[in-house]
Amino acid sequence: MNEYAHIENKPKFSLIWFIPIIALCVTLWMLYQHQINKGHTIFVKMSNADGIVAGKTQVMVRSVKIGLVQSLRLQIDQSAVIAKVQIDNIYEPLLTEDAKIWVVKPRIDESGISGMSTLLSGVYLELEPGTSQVQSSLFTLQDEPALIGADIDGKRYKLKAKNAEVLEIGTGIYFRNFKVGQIESTNFNINNLAMEYGVFVFSPYDQLITQNMIFWVASGVSVNLSTQGIDVSTGSLSKLIKGGISIDYPPNQAPSDIAIGQSSFTLHKNFSTALEQRFDDFDFYLIEFEQSIRGLSPGAPVEYRGMRIGTVEQAPAQLQRDGQPLYFQQGSTSIPVLIRIEYGRLFEKSDLAKAYWQKNIEQWLRNGLRASLKSGNMLTGAVYIELDFYPDAPKINAMITSLYPTLPSVPSGFTALSEQVTKLLNKFNDLPFDNTLTQLDGTLKEYRKTAMEMNQLIGSFNQNGTANKVNENLDNISTTLTQLTSSLKQFEQTLTHYQQDSTMVEQLTDTLEELENLSNTLKPFAKGLNEQPNMLIFNKPTINDPEPRKK
Repeated sequence: MNEYAHIENKPKFSLIWFIPIIALCVTLWMLYQHQINKGHTIFVKMSNADGIVAGKTQVMVRSVKIGLVQSLRLQIDQSAVIAKVQIDNIYEPLLTEDAKIWVVKPRIDESGISGMSTLLSGVYLELEPGTSQVQSSLFTLQDEPALIGADIDGKRYKLKAKNAEVLEIGTGIYFRNFKVGQIESTNFNINNLAMEYGVFVFSPYDQLITQNMIFWVASGVSVNLSTQGIDVSTGSLSKLIKGGISIDYPPNQAPSDIAIGQSSFTLHKNFSTALEQRFDDFDFYLIEFEQSIRGLSPGAPVEYRGMRIGTVEQAPAQLQRDGQPLYFQQGSTSIPVLIRIEYGRLFEKSDLAKAYWQKNIEQWLRNGLRASLKSGNMLTGAVYIELDFYPDAPKINAMITSLYPTLPSVPSGFTALSEQVTKLLNKFNDLPFDNTLTQLDGTLKEYRKTAMEMNQLIGSFNQNGTANKVNENLDNISTTLTQLTSSLKQFEQTLTHYQQDSTMVEQLTDTLEELENLSNTLKPFAKGLNEQPNMLIFNKPTINDPEPRKK
Protein backbone atom coordinates (compact mmCIF):
# COMPACT_ATOMS: atom_id res chain seq x y z
CA MET A 1 0.00 0.00 0.00
CA ASN A 2 2.92 2.26 0.64
CA GLU A 3 3.84 2.24 -2.95
CA TYR A 4 0.51 3.98 -3.86
CA ALA A 5 0.72 6.43 -1.06
CA HIS A 6 2.22 9.12 -3.23
CA ILE A 7 -0.76 8.92 -5.56
CA GLU A 8 -3.29 9.57 -2.82
CA ASN A 9 -1.36 12.64 -1.68
CA LYS A 10 -1.68 14.44 -5.10
CA PRO A 11 -4.24 17.40 -5.36
CA LYS A 12 -7.63 16.43 -6.68
CA PHE A 13 -9.00 18.01 -10.04
CA SER A 14 -12.31 20.06 -9.69
CA LEU A 15 -14.68 21.72 -12.29
CA ILE A 16 -15.23 24.68 -9.97
CA TRP A 17 -11.89 26.00 -11.13
CA PHE A 18 -13.39 26.66 -14.66
CA ILE A 19 -16.38 28.75 -13.47
CA PRO A 20 -14.55 32.13 -13.45
CA ILE A 21 -13.05 31.39 -16.80
CA ILE A 22 -16.44 30.51 -18.26
CA ALA A 23 -18.01 33.63 -16.74
CA LEU A 24 -15.27 35.79 -18.21
CA CYS A 25 -15.76 34.26 -21.61
CA VAL A 26 -19.52 34.75 -21.47
CA THR A 27 -19.06 38.38 -20.42
CA LEU A 28 -16.65 38.99 -23.23
CA TRP A 29 -19.03 37.33 -25.68
CA MET A 30 -21.97 39.42 -24.48
CA LEU A 31 -19.91 42.58 -24.75
CA TYR A 32 -18.90 41.55 -28.24
CA GLN A 33 -22.49 40.82 -29.26
CA HIS A 34 -23.65 44.10 -27.71
CA GLN A 35 -21.02 46.02 -29.59
CA ILE A 36 -21.94 44.25 -32.81
CA ASN A 37 -25.66 44.90 -32.34
CA LYS A 38 -25.08 48.42 -31.07
CA GLY A 39 -25.04 49.73 -34.63
CA HIS A 40 -23.40 52.74 -36.22
CA THR A 41 -23.10 56.12 -34.53
CA ILE A 42 -23.70 59.30 -36.55
CA PHE A 43 -23.85 62.96 -35.62
CA VAL A 44 -26.49 65.37 -36.91
CA LYS A 45 -25.87 69.10 -36.82
CA MET A 46 -28.96 71.30 -36.40
CA SER A 47 -29.68 74.96 -35.66
CA ASN A 48 -31.88 74.07 -32.67
CA ALA A 49 -33.31 70.98 -31.03
CA ASP A 50 -36.95 72.09 -31.03
CA GLY A 51 -39.14 69.05 -30.31
CA ILE A 52 -36.24 66.54 -30.26
CA VAL A 53 -35.82 64.54 -27.02
CA ALA A 54 -32.77 62.38 -26.24
CA GLY A 55 -33.67 58.73 -25.77
CA LYS A 56 -37.13 59.22 -27.32
CA THR A 57 -36.90 60.80 -30.77
CA GLN A 58 -36.63 58.08 -33.39
CA VAL A 59 -35.06 57.97 -36.85
CA MET A 60 -37.36 56.60 -39.55
CA VAL A 61 -37.15 55.51 -43.18
CA ARG A 62 -40.55 55.01 -44.82
CA SER A 63 -42.16 54.77 -41.35
CA VAL A 64 -39.70 52.03 -40.24
CA LYS A 65 -37.52 52.72 -37.20
CA ILE A 66 -33.81 52.49 -37.95
CA GLY A 67 -32.30 54.39 -35.04
CA LEU A 68 -32.68 56.58 -31.97
CA VAL A 69 -31.33 59.92 -30.78
CA GLN A 70 -28.97 59.13 -27.91
CA SER A 71 -27.90 62.56 -26.69
CA LEU A 72 -27.93 66.30 -27.46
CA ARG A 73 -25.16 68.78 -26.80
CA LEU A 74 -24.18 72.27 -27.84
CA GLN A 75 -21.39 72.84 -30.29
CA ILE A 76 -18.26 74.36 -28.72
CA ASP A 77 -19.01 77.85 -30.10
CA GLN A 78 -22.70 77.44 -29.15
CA SER A 79 -23.81 78.20 -32.71
CA ALA A 80 -25.54 74.84 -33.26
CA VAL A 81 -26.74 71.64 -31.61
CA ILE A 82 -25.07 68.27 -32.19
CA ALA A 83 -27.31 65.22 -31.88
CA LYS A 84 -25.69 61.83 -31.35
CA VAL A 85 -27.78 59.23 -33.16
CA GLN A 86 -27.47 55.46 -32.98
CA ILE A 87 -28.42 53.66 -36.24
CA ASP A 88 -29.14 49.94 -36.22
CA ASN A 89 -26.26 47.96 -37.64
CA ILE A 90 -28.22 46.39 -40.49
CA TYR A 91 -29.11 49.89 -41.84
CA GLU A 92 -25.54 51.13 -41.91
CA PRO A 93 -25.40 50.97 -45.78
CA LEU A 94 -28.09 53.71 -45.90
CA LEU A 95 -25.73 56.28 -44.35
CA THR A 96 -24.27 57.65 -47.57
CA GLU A 97 -22.80 61.15 -47.87
CA ASP A 98 -25.73 62.39 -49.99
CA ALA A 99 -28.42 61.11 -47.63
CA LYS A 100 -30.81 63.77 -46.29
CA ILE A 101 -32.29 64.09 -42.80
CA TRP A 102 -35.11 66.42 -41.75
CA VAL A 103 -37.63 66.78 -38.94
CA VAL A 104 -41.13 65.47 -39.55
CA LYS A 105 -43.73 67.68 -37.88
CA PRO A 106 -47.18 69.00 -38.73
CA ARG A 107 -47.06 71.04 -41.98
CA ILE A 108 -49.64 72.77 -44.11
CA ASP A 109 -48.71 73.63 -47.70
CA GLU A 110 -50.13 73.42 -51.22
CA SER A 111 -49.78 69.63 -51.23
CA GLY A 112 -52.03 69.31 -48.19
CA ILE A 113 -51.62 68.60 -44.47
CA SER A 114 -48.86 66.24 -43.36
CA GLY A 115 -47.24 65.03 -40.15
CA MET A 116 -50.46 65.10 -38.12
CA SER A 117 -49.51 61.83 -36.38
CA THR A 118 -46.64 63.62 -34.64
CA LEU A 119 -49.14 65.63 -32.57
CA LEU A 120 -49.43 62.61 -30.26
CA SER A 121 -46.18 60.71 -30.80
CA GLY A 122 -43.87 63.70 -31.09
CA VAL A 123 -41.58 64.66 -33.93
CA TYR A 124 -39.13 62.25 -35.50
CA LEU A 125 -36.24 62.38 -37.93
CA GLU A 126 -36.81 61.13 -41.47
CA LEU A 127 -33.82 59.86 -43.43
CA GLU A 128 -33.79 59.68 -47.23
CA PRO A 129 -30.99 57.44 -48.52
CA GLY A 130 -28.80 58.75 -51.30
CA THR A 131 -27.17 57.11 -54.27
CA SER A 132 -23.51 57.66 -53.39
CA GLN A 133 -21.21 54.75 -52.55
CA VAL A 134 -19.29 56.80 -49.96
CA GLN A 135 -20.52 56.57 -46.36
CA SER A 136 -20.51 59.37 -43.80
CA SER A 137 -21.11 59.84 -40.09
CA LEU A 138 -21.72 63.60 -40.07
CA PHE A 139 -24.94 65.12 -41.46
CA THR A 140 -26.69 68.49 -41.45
CA LEU A 141 -30.40 68.69 -40.71
CA GLN A 142 -32.42 70.02 -43.68
CA ASP A 143 -34.72 73.00 -43.12
CA GLU A 144 -37.40 71.56 -45.39
CA PRO A 145 -38.32 67.99 -46.20
CA ALA A 146 -36.92 66.50 -49.38
CA LEU A 147 -39.74 66.85 -51.88
CA ILE A 148 -38.41 64.68 -54.66
CA GLY A 149 -37.20 61.22 -53.83
CA ALA A 150 -34.23 59.66 -55.56
CA ASP A 151 -36.46 56.90 -56.89
CA ILE A 152 -38.82 59.32 -58.73
CA ASP A 153 -38.24 59.63 -62.46
CA GLY A 154 -37.96 63.02 -64.09
CA LYS A 155 -35.51 65.78 -65.02
CA ARG A 156 -34.09 68.78 -63.22
CA TYR A 157 -33.78 72.25 -64.78
CA LYS A 158 -32.51 75.68 -63.72
CA LEU A 159 -34.48 78.93 -63.75
CA LYS A 160 -33.11 82.47 -63.38
CA ALA A 161 -35.19 85.55 -62.60
CA LYS A 162 -34.28 89.18 -61.91
CA ASN A 163 -37.66 90.90 -61.79
CA ALA A 164 -40.02 88.02 -61.08
CA GLU A 165 -41.79 87.39 -57.79
CA VAL A 166 -39.80 85.40 -55.23
CA LEU A 167 -41.22 81.87 -54.91
CA GLU A 168 -40.86 79.23 -52.22
CA ILE A 169 -39.64 75.65 -52.27
CA GLY A 170 -42.52 73.36 -53.19
CA THR A 171 -44.21 75.86 -55.51
CA GLY A 172 -45.85 73.97 -58.35
CA ILE A 173 -45.06 74.11 -62.07
CA TYR A 174 -48.13 74.00 -64.32
CA PHE A 175 -48.53 73.19 -67.99
CA ARG A 176 -51.93 74.56 -69.03
CA ASN A 177 -53.13 74.39 -65.41
CA PHE A 178 -51.94 70.79 -64.94
CA LYS A 179 -49.20 70.29 -62.36
CA VAL A 180 -46.10 68.69 -63.89
CA GLY A 181 -43.38 69.58 -61.39
CA GLN A 182 -42.29 71.84 -58.55
CA ILE A 183 -39.48 74.00 -57.22
CA GLU A 184 -36.85 71.94 -55.45
CA SER A 185 -34.33 74.58 -54.35
CA THR A 186 -33.92 78.37 -54.20
CA ASN A 187 -30.90 80.65 -54.05
CA PHE A 188 -30.30 84.40 -54.33
CA ASN A 189 -27.16 85.19 -56.30
CA ILE A 190 -25.63 88.35 -54.82
CA ASN A 191 -23.26 88.76 -57.77
CA ASN A 192 -25.94 89.35 -60.43
CA LEU A 193 -28.82 90.09 -58.01
CA ALA A 194 -30.95 87.32 -59.46
CA MET A 195 -33.03 84.49 -58.02
CA GLU A 196 -31.94 81.00 -59.04
CA TYR A 197 -34.35 78.08 -58.82
CA GLY A 198 -33.81 74.38 -59.16
CA VAL A 199 -36.97 72.73 -60.52
CA PHE A 200 -37.97 69.13 -61.02
CA VAL A 201 -40.39 67.97 -63.73
CA PHE A 202 -41.89 64.53 -63.27
CA SER A 203 -41.69 61.87 -65.93
CA PRO A 204 -43.21 61.62 -68.55
CA TYR A 205 -43.99 65.36 -68.49
CA ASP A 206 -40.30 66.16 -68.86
CA GLN A 207 -40.81 65.36 -72.55
CA LEU A 208 -42.85 68.59 -72.76
CA ILE A 209 -39.85 70.75 -71.86
CA THR A 210 -38.39 71.94 -75.17
CA GLN A 211 -35.77 74.54 -76.01
CA ASN A 212 -38.42 77.13 -76.94
CA MET A 213 -40.47 76.62 -73.76
CA ILE A 214 -41.30 79.83 -71.89
CA PHE A 215 -41.62 80.10 -68.08
CA TRP A 216 -43.50 82.84 -66.23
CA VAL A 217 -44.89 83.49 -62.76
CA ALA A 218 -48.62 82.81 -62.50
CA SER A 219 -49.74 84.45 -59.26
CA GLY A 220 -53.06 83.69 -57.63
CA VAL A 221 -54.70 86.94 -58.71
CA SER A 222 -53.42 89.08 -61.56
CA VAL A 223 -54.71 92.61 -62.27
CA ASN A 224 -53.33 94.40 -65.30
CA LEU A 225 -54.16 98.01 -66.19
CA SER A 226 -52.97 98.86 -69.68
CA THR A 227 -54.05 100.48 -72.92
CA GLN A 228 -56.19 97.39 -73.52
CA GLY A 229 -58.26 98.03 -70.37
CA ILE A 230 -58.52 96.13 -67.08
CA ASP A 231 -57.56 92.44 -67.14
CA VAL A 232 -58.32 90.42 -63.99
CA SER A 233 -57.46 86.72 -63.87
CA THR A 234 -57.37 84.12 -61.08
CA GLY A 235 -55.75 80.72 -60.86
CA SER A 236 -56.44 77.52 -58.97
CA LEU A 237 -56.74 77.32 -55.18
CA SER A 238 -53.11 76.25 -54.78
CA LYS A 239 -52.01 79.22 -56.88
CA LEU A 240 -54.11 81.55 -54.72
CA ILE A 241 -52.27 80.22 -51.65
CA LYS A 242 -48.73 79.93 -52.93
CA GLY A 243 -48.57 81.13 -56.52
CA GLY A 244 -46.98 79.00 -59.21
CA ILE A 245 -44.96 78.81 -62.41
CA SER A 246 -46.72 78.35 -65.73
CA ILE A 247 -45.03 76.91 -68.79
CA ASP A 248 -46.12 76.71 -72.41
CA TYR A 249 -44.94 77.10 -75.96
CA PRO A 250 -45.00 80.51 -77.66
CA PRO A 251 -48.31 81.14 -79.46
CA ASN A 252 -48.49 79.70 -82.96
CA GLN A 253 -45.17 77.90 -82.56
CA ALA A 254 -44.62 74.16 -82.58
CA PRO A 255 -42.47 72.52 -79.90
CA SER A 256 -38.78 72.46 -80.77
CA ASP A 257 -36.15 69.91 -79.66
CA ILE A 258 -36.53 68.41 -76.16
CA ALA A 259 -34.30 70.15 -73.61
CA ILE A 260 -31.71 68.05 -71.79
CA GLY A 261 -31.54 67.87 -68.01
CA GLN A 262 -29.99 70.82 -66.14
CA SER A 263 -30.85 73.20 -69.02
CA SER A 264 -31.27 76.86 -68.01
CA PHE A 265 -34.34 78.99 -68.73
CA THR A 266 -35.41 82.53 -67.84
CA LEU A 267 -38.33 82.97 -65.47
CA HIS A 268 -40.41 86.01 -66.49
CA LYS A 269 -42.67 88.01 -64.20
CA ASN A 270 -45.78 87.46 -66.38
CA PHE A 271 -46.93 86.00 -69.67
CA SER A 272 -46.83 89.25 -71.64
CA THR A 273 -43.22 89.89 -70.60
CA ALA A 274 -42.30 86.35 -71.64
CA LEU A 275 -43.78 86.96 -75.08
CA GLU A 276 -41.89 90.24 -75.48
CA GLN A 277 -38.56 88.46 -75.16
CA ARG A 278 -39.19 86.62 -78.44
CA PHE A 279 -38.74 89.80 -80.49
CA ASP A 280 -35.00 90.21 -80.06
CA ASP A 281 -34.37 91.49 -83.61
CA PHE A 282 -35.15 95.21 -83.51
CA ASP A 283 -33.85 98.71 -84.23
CA PHE A 284 -34.16 101.85 -82.11
CA TYR A 285 -35.85 105.03 -83.37
CA LEU A 286 -36.43 108.43 -81.80
CA ILE A 287 -39.75 110.28 -82.01
CA GLU A 288 -39.89 113.95 -81.01
CA PHE A 289 -43.31 115.08 -79.76
CA GLU A 290 -44.33 118.74 -79.59
CA GLN A 291 -46.96 117.95 -76.97
CA SER A 292 -47.35 116.36 -73.56
CA ILE A 293 -46.43 112.66 -73.36
CA ARG A 294 -48.28 112.14 -70.10
CA GLY A 295 -49.68 108.61 -69.94
CA LEU A 296 -46.95 107.17 -72.19
CA SER A 297 -44.82 104.68 -70.30
CA PRO A 298 -42.08 102.16 -71.21
CA GLY A 299 -43.64 98.98 -72.56
CA ALA A 300 -46.52 100.75 -74.29
CA PRO A 301 -47.23 99.40 -77.79
CA VAL A 302 -46.23 101.03 -81.05
CA GLU A 303 -48.86 100.26 -83.71
CA TYR A 304 -49.49 100.78 -87.38
CA ARG A 305 -53.24 101.02 -88.05
CA GLY A 306 -54.02 98.66 -85.18
CA MET A 307 -51.18 96.15 -85.79
CA ARG A 308 -48.45 96.19 -83.20
CA ILE A 309 -44.98 96.65 -84.68
CA GLY A 310 -42.90 97.76 -81.71
CA THR A 311 -42.58 98.84 -78.09
CA VAL A 312 -41.79 102.06 -76.23
CA GLU A 313 -38.33 101.70 -74.70
CA GLN A 314 -37.90 105.03 -72.84
CA ALA A 315 -40.35 107.91 -72.32
CA PRO A 316 -38.69 110.38 -72.28
CA ALA A 317 -35.52 109.04 -73.89
CA GLN A 318 -32.69 108.90 -71.35
CA LEU A 319 -30.07 109.92 -73.90
CA GLN A 320 -27.42 112.61 -73.87
CA ARG A 321 -25.91 114.86 -76.49
CA ASP A 322 -22.93 117.02 -75.57
CA GLY A 323 -23.34 116.07 -71.91
CA GLN A 324 -26.99 117.17 -71.66
CA PRO A 325 -30.27 115.23 -71.84
CA LEU A 326 -31.91 115.43 -75.24
CA TYR A 327 -35.01 117.17 -73.87
CA PHE A 328 -32.88 119.93 -72.29
CA GLN A 329 -31.15 120.93 -75.52
CA GLN A 330 -31.05 124.68 -76.11
CA GLY A 331 -33.67 125.89 -78.57
CA SER A 332 -35.58 122.57 -78.53
CA THR A 333 -39.12 122.32 -77.20
CA SER A 334 -39.79 118.70 -78.20
CA ILE A 335 -39.79 115.63 -75.92
CA PRO A 336 -37.85 112.68 -77.41
CA VAL A 337 -39.20 109.15 -76.97
CA LEU A 338 -37.12 106.05 -77.74
CA ILE A 339 -38.97 103.15 -79.36
CA ARG A 340 -38.11 99.72 -80.74
CA ILE A 341 -39.35 98.56 -84.13
CA GLU A 342 -39.52 94.78 -83.65
CA TYR A 343 -39.28 93.05 -87.00
CA GLY A 344 -40.59 89.74 -85.74
CA ARG A 345 -43.97 91.41 -85.29
CA LEU A 346 -44.06 92.41 -88.96
CA PHE A 347 -43.33 89.00 -90.39
CA GLU A 348 -42.45 85.53 -89.17
CA LYS A 349 -38.98 85.77 -90.72
CA SER A 350 -37.56 88.85 -89.05
CA ASP A 351 -34.61 89.18 -91.43
CA LEU A 352 -36.94 89.64 -94.41
CA ALA A 353 -39.09 92.13 -92.48
CA LYS A 354 -36.00 94.11 -91.47
CA ALA A 355 -34.75 94.37 -95.05
CA TYR A 356 -38.21 95.44 -96.27
CA TRP A 357 -38.57 98.09 -93.54
CA GLN A 358 -35.13 99.62 -94.01
CA LYS A 359 -35.59 99.74 -97.79
CA ASN A 360 -38.92 101.61 -97.68
CA ILE A 361 -38.92 103.69 -94.49
CA GLU A 362 -37.61 106.92 -96.06
CA GLN A 363 -40.08 106.71 -98.95
CA TRP A 364 -42.91 106.19 -96.44
CA LEU A 365 -41.81 109.27 -94.52
CA ARG A 366 -41.81 111.36 -97.71
CA ASN A 367 -45.34 110.08 -98.37
CA GLY A 368 -46.53 111.32 -94.98
CA LEU A 369 -45.81 108.53 -92.47
CA ARG A 370 -45.96 110.16 -89.03
CA ALA A 371 -46.18 109.14 -85.40
CA SER A 372 -48.92 110.33 -83.07
CA LEU A 373 -50.15 109.68 -79.53
CA LYS A 374 -53.46 107.87 -79.15
CA SER A 375 -55.54 107.34 -76.04
CA GLY A 376 -55.57 103.67 -75.14
CA ASN A 377 -57.67 103.84 -71.98
CA MET A 378 -59.64 106.85 -70.73
CA LEU A 379 -59.85 105.45 -67.19
CA THR A 380 -56.12 104.98 -66.63
CA GLY A 381 -54.97 107.72 -69.00
CA ALA A 382 -52.60 105.30 -70.75
CA VAL A 383 -51.61 106.20 -74.29
CA TYR A 384 -49.72 104.46 -77.07
CA ILE A 385 -47.93 105.47 -80.28
CA GLU A 386 -49.56 104.95 -83.65
CA LEU A 387 -47.93 105.28 -87.07
CA ASP A 388 -50.11 106.30 -90.01
CA PHE A 389 -50.02 108.34 -93.19
CA TYR A 390 -50.94 112.04 -93.06
CA PRO A 391 -50.88 113.45 -96.63
CA ASP A 392 -51.24 117.04 -95.35
CA ALA A 393 -48.24 116.76 -93.01
CA PRO A 394 -45.21 118.98 -93.74
CA LYS A 395 -42.96 117.34 -96.29
CA ILE A 396 -39.51 116.02 -95.37
CA ASN A 397 -36.71 115.14 -97.74
CA ALA A 398 -34.78 112.58 -95.69
CA MET A 399 -34.75 110.97 -92.27
CA ILE A 400 -32.72 112.82 -89.65
CA THR A 401 -30.11 110.60 -87.99
CA SER A 402 -28.06 111.65 -84.96
CA LEU A 403 -27.97 109.25 -82.03
CA TYR A 404 -30.76 107.22 -83.61
CA PRO A 405 -32.93 107.69 -86.73
CA THR A 406 -35.74 110.13 -85.95
CA LEU A 407 -39.39 109.67 -86.94
CA PRO A 408 -41.46 112.89 -87.26
CA SER A 409 -44.72 113.30 -85.36
CA VAL A 410 -48.00 115.18 -85.62
CA PRO A 411 -50.26 116.49 -82.82
CA SER A 412 -53.09 114.15 -81.96
CA GLY A 413 -55.65 113.10 -79.42
CA PHE A 414 -57.16 115.69 -77.11
CA THR A 415 -54.30 118.05 -77.93
CA ALA A 416 -55.30 118.18 -81.58
CA LEU A 417 -58.98 118.46 -80.64
CA SER A 418 -58.28 121.37 -78.30
CA GLU A 419 -56.24 123.06 -81.01
CA GLN A 420 -59.19 122.76 -83.42
CA VAL A 421 -61.58 124.23 -80.85
CA THR A 422 -59.14 127.07 -80.09
CA LYS A 423 -58.70 127.82 -83.78
CA LEU A 424 -62.48 127.84 -84.26
CA LEU A 425 -63.01 130.21 -81.35
CA ASN A 426 -60.28 132.49 -82.65
CA LYS A 427 -62.09 132.73 -85.98
CA PHE A 428 -65.30 133.62 -84.19
CA ASN A 429 -63.45 136.32 -82.30
CA ASP A 430 -62.04 137.73 -85.55
CA LEU A 431 -65.48 138.23 -87.11
CA PRO A 432 -66.45 142.02 -87.25
CA PHE A 433 -69.55 141.63 -85.12
CA ASP A 434 -68.94 144.88 -83.23
CA ASN A 435 -68.70 147.06 -86.37
CA THR A 436 -71.75 145.41 -87.90
CA LEU A 437 -73.85 145.90 -84.79
CA THR A 438 -72.72 149.53 -84.56
CA GLN A 439 -73.76 150.16 -88.17
CA LEU A 440 -77.13 148.47 -87.65
CA ASP A 441 -77.71 150.49 -84.49
CA GLY A 442 -76.94 153.75 -86.36
CA THR A 443 -79.28 152.82 -89.20
CA LEU A 444 -82.10 152.06 -86.78
CA LYS A 445 -81.61 155.42 -85.08
CA GLU A 446 -81.86 157.18 -88.47
CA TYR A 447 -85.08 155.33 -89.26
CA ARG A 448 -86.48 156.24 -85.86
CA LYS A 449 -85.63 159.91 -86.42
CA THR A 450 -87.21 159.88 -89.94
CA ALA A 451 -90.38 158.30 -88.57
CA MET A 452 -90.70 161.00 -85.91
CA GLU A 453 -90.27 163.78 -88.50
CA MET A 454 -92.91 162.18 -90.75
CA ASN A 455 -95.31 162.09 -87.84
CA GLN A 456 -94.69 165.77 -87.15
CA LEU A 457 -95.20 166.62 -90.86
CA ILE A 458 -98.51 164.80 -91.03
CA GLY A 459 -99.62 166.50 -87.83
CA SER A 460 -98.85 169.91 -89.22
CA PHE A 461 -100.93 169.17 -92.35
CA ASN A 462 -103.87 168.31 -90.23
CA GLN A 463 -103.67 171.47 -88.13
CA ASN A 464 -102.67 174.14 -90.74
CA GLY A 465 -103.88 174.10 -94.35
CA THR A 466 -102.42 177.45 -95.48
CA ALA A 467 -100.12 177.73 -98.49
CA ASN A 468 -97.23 178.98 -96.41
CA LYS A 469 -97.49 176.01 -94.17
CA VAL A 470 -97.72 173.79 -97.21
CA ASN A 471 -94.51 175.23 -98.62
CA GLU A 472 -92.85 174.92 -95.29
CA ASN A 473 -93.99 171.32 -94.94
CA LEU A 474 -92.79 170.57 -98.48
CA ASP A 475 -89.37 171.83 -97.51
CA ASN A 476 -89.49 169.58 -94.49
CA ILE A 477 -90.53 166.63 -96.66
CA SER A 478 -87.62 167.28 -99.01
CA THR A 479 -85.22 167.33 -96.11
CA THR A 480 -86.75 164.17 -94.69
CA LEU A 481 -86.49 162.36 -98.02
CA THR A 482 -82.85 163.35 -98.27
CA GLN A 483 -82.21 161.87 -94.81
CA LEU A 484 -84.20 158.76 -95.76
CA THR A 485 -82.07 158.33 -98.90
CA SER A 486 -78.89 158.60 -96.80
CA SER A 487 -80.22 156.04 -94.33
CA LEU A 488 -81.10 153.63 -97.13
CA LYS A 489 -77.60 153.94 -98.52
CA GLN A 490 -76.16 153.08 -95.11
CA PHE A 491 -78.50 150.10 -94.82
CA GLU A 492 -77.52 148.96 -98.32
CA GLN A 493 -73.84 149.22 -97.37
CA THR A 494 -74.51 147.14 -94.28
CA LEU A 495 -76.31 144.45 -96.28
CA THR A 496 -73.39 144.14 -98.69
CA HIS A 497 -71.39 142.58 -95.85
CA TYR A 498 -73.83 139.66 -95.88
CA GLN A 499 -74.14 139.06 -99.62
CA GLN A 500 -73.26 135.61 -100.97
CA ASP A 501 -69.73 136.39 -102.10
CA SER A 502 -68.85 138.82 -99.33
CA THR A 503 -65.96 138.29 -96.89
CA MET A 504 -68.34 138.05 -93.92
CA VAL A 505 -70.34 135.25 -95.55
CA GLU A 506 -67.15 133.36 -96.44
CA GLN A 507 -65.89 133.56 -92.86
CA LEU A 508 -69.25 132.36 -91.53
CA THR A 509 -69.24 129.53 -94.07
CA ASP A 510 -65.73 128.42 -93.05
CA THR A 511 -66.73 128.55 -89.41
CA LEU A 512 -69.79 126.42 -90.03
CA GLU A 513 -67.68 123.88 -91.95
CA GLU A 514 -65.25 123.60 -89.05
CA LEU A 515 -68.19 123.12 -86.70
CA GLU A 516 -69.42 120.31 -88.94
CA ASN A 517 -65.95 118.67 -88.98
CA LEU A 518 -65.77 118.90 -85.19
CA SER A 519 -69.22 117.32 -84.97
CA ASN A 520 -68.12 114.48 -87.26
CA THR A 521 -65.06 113.93 -85.05
CA LEU A 522 -67.22 113.58 -81.93
CA LYS A 523 -69.86 111.33 -83.57
CA PRO A 524 -67.90 108.02 -83.11
CA PHE A 525 -67.34 108.87 -79.45
CA ALA A 526 -71.05 109.59 -78.96
CA LYS A 527 -71.98 106.44 -80.87
CA GLY A 528 -69.66 104.37 -78.67
CA LEU A 529 -71.24 105.79 -75.52
CA ASN A 530 -74.69 105.00 -76.90
CA GLU A 531 -73.74 101.39 -77.71
CA GLN A 532 -71.68 100.85 -74.55
CA PRO A 533 -72.42 103.36 -71.75
CA ASN A 534 -69.57 101.98 -69.61
CA MET A 535 -66.92 102.42 -72.28
CA LEU A 536 -65.21 105.05 -70.13
CA ILE A 537 -64.41 102.26 -67.64
CA PHE A 538 -64.35 99.07 -69.74
CA ASN A 539 -63.07 98.86 -73.30
CA LYS A 540 -64.85 96.88 -75.97
CA PRO A 541 -63.49 93.33 -76.37
CA THR A 542 -60.67 93.36 -78.88
CA ILE A 543 -59.11 90.59 -80.87
CA ASN A 544 -55.69 89.28 -79.97
CA ASP A 545 -52.57 90.90 -81.33
CA PRO A 546 -52.31 89.52 -84.90
CA GLU A 547 -49.27 87.39 -85.51
CA PRO A 548 -47.54 87.35 -88.92
CA ARG A 549 -47.99 84.19 -90.96
CA LYS A 550 -46.04 82.90 -93.86
CA LYS A 551 -47.96 81.79 -96.92
